[in-house]
Amino acid sequence: MTGIDTNVLVRYVTRDHPEQYRAAKRHLESSCTQEDPGYVSAGVLCELA
Repeated sequence: MTGIDTNVLVRYVTRDHPEQYRAAKRHLESSCTQEDPGYVSAGVLCELA
């Protein structure tokens, strides 16, 4: 299971910086699968709120 960092999620959701969005998207697509899902901790969710 891969832990997903706040910065990765922020860049992916906001798409405010095209290069960082593409990097976040590549990271999520390459490291999170049905067989090996990503994990978002409660702390990361709080930081996103």
